[in-house]
Amino acid sequence: MAVELGDVVTVLTALGIGAAVFVGSSRGGILTMLLAVAHPTSIAGAVLHDIGPVIEPKGVARIKSYVGKLPQPRSFAEGAEVLRRLFDAQFPKLTPEQWLAAAKHTWKTDDGELVPTYDIRLTRTLGDVDIERPLPTMWNEFEALSRVPVLVIRGANSDILSAHTVAAMGARHPAMEDIVVPDQGHVPSFDSDTIPAIAAFVVKCEDKLKEVRHRRVPPLCVTRAPSN
Repeated sequence: MAVELGDVVTVLTALGIGAAVFVGSSRGGILTMLLAVAHPTSIAGAVLHDIGPVIEPKGVARIKSYVGKLPQPRSFAEGAEVLRRLFDAQFPKLTPEQWLAAAKHTWKTDDGELVPTYDIRLTRTLGDVDIERPLPTMWNEFEALSRVPVLVIRGANSDILSAHTVAAMGARHPAMEDIVVPDQGHVPSFDSDTIPAIAAFVVKCEDKLKEVRHRRVPPLCVTRAPSN
């Protein structure tokens, strides 16, 4: 995480970005909370996409069971079937076309074979996780976002972010908004319902940032120059 956080800060610096709205899906949401502690002025708003300060061990166990261990399909259609068997309980209403689209995000063609689109060495980061013990909570990191707007998107079937945790987040950040995506788990897809909500949230963040910057500008001081 420290390396990835450093990468994010390097990119922000290289692009000359003073403050941004971060959309953090799962691990990206953890990085967003860490960034709020390390570089608070970099964040104008945060969308936490099915992630929060408490990560449910059941979900971690499920992720640990398949990351870097998926079979190598011979076609995207076969890959879609692999994903359907693995995730159908969390996403019971996805269409065959949506499973196929998911397969094309999960694998890519390399020398005529399908290989994962992610680095399978991610399994190393999960190697030391003991699913019998709760992961450390990140309430301090979440509360570092208290000065900016926050939108939480939770899949109704998520086994990573619980409804109880979302309620506790809202109690600590009264201005927080949250959306529950029905019939989806970790992580819910960006679709015709969630994308407009995120766009509207970004506009709110921009308006608040302009308001804050306006308050920081001192009033215009008019002085009369001496005549001689």
